[in-house]
Amino acid sequence: MRILYVITSTETGGAEKALADLVSHTVREHTVQVISLKPLGPVAEEIKRSGAEVLSLNMAWYNQSRIIRRLAACIEAFRPDLVHAMLYRAIEYTRVACAGKHLILVSTPHFDLSKKSFALRWADRLLKDLDTLTVAESFSTARYLVEQQKYQKSKVYLLPNGADGTVFFPDASIRQRMRQEHGYTPQNTVFISVARLAPVKDPLTLLQAFRNVWLHCPEARLVYVGEGSERQKLEAYIAQAGLGQAVLLAGEQEHINDWLNMADVFALTSLEESLPLALLEALRVGLPCVVTQVGDMPLWVEHGKNGFVVKKQDLTLLSCVMTELVQTPQRRLDMGQVSLEFSKRITHTSQQYQHLYQQLKNNSFHVKTNP
Repeated sequence: MRILYVITSTETGGAEKALADLVSHTVREHTVQVISLKPLGPVAEEIKRSGAEVLSLNMAWYNQSRIIRRLAACIEAFRPDLVHAMLYRAIEYTRVACAGKHLILVSTPHFDLSKKSFALRWADRLLKDLDTLTVAESFSTARYLVEQQKYQKSKVYLLPNGADGTVFFPDASIRQRMRQEHGYTPQNTVFISVARLAPVKDPLTLLQAFRNVWLHCPEARLVYVGEGSERQKLEAYIAQAGLGQAVLLAGEQEHINDWLNMADVFALTSLEESLPLALLEALRVGLPCVVTQVGDMPLWVEHGKNGFVVKKQDLTLLSCVMTELVQTPQRRLDMGQVSLEFSKRITHTSQQYQHLYQQLKNNSFHVKTNP
């Protein structure tokens, strides 16, 4: 089967990482091409290493009107049996580019559509029926598409994001090595956040809460793994608050499992989410998790059982639960064990997509819905 993936960008992010994992499995049995609307980013190199061809349409703010025509030409040249689009711009452009071509078209949002403007939501609603199937990566996304965007229930399939248990797992030897490399002692409680340093992830609120924790628990440490536009703002706050020895901005990293194993607690203070891969990866490693009450995160973190759920930008409660996790090491360990139990529910999404593609090709796939 010839499968074409279209994504808005190949910068480092949850959707991009999910695509890289999916392509690494799909390319074993099918001919695969990946098109990025924007210039190629770091994830493109990872995709290339898996053996797939990666192209860029080099979309910029001034040439977006031409992208659909160029995308349509690429589709015509590759002649795919199935097209799979991810992220808003790629989905909408691909829908138009595939119109009238009688192709199997799959879309996976990987974003919170409810936070888009009215105009963008209206455009999505107008074009949605061009999909053969929409695969929602979270329950909150599926519900919004059906209830608010009026997608046909029979064309929306819930396939939650997953994390590969052979890639993400607890490992005491990795933990010891990483903590030695970065100078963390057994007395240090290390919080880790794996996310873009972007406003939507709200890393500053996490940093401010950590400062409150650190003032009372100077053995606490905070690590950010990721890069983005908020770095300068974070660096300025770290310098102002005197947190230089307690906070590490590690930037982009390849071996995320190693970094998660180094930590004691995972934290993600996003303002909006669907179902972030980083959270699922942290559960696989067995970390207690502190997250905001957005998207599907509260379905995976039960308040008081395997972590804590707080309202977004609730600095006071966030500071309190983080302090509690520093001061109660046994509870931390108990919560981590519950995370490991919860992680058994995580599926390996890429393998399921292979079955889905074949069923769509054979016209044997049907979404089961309640009457």
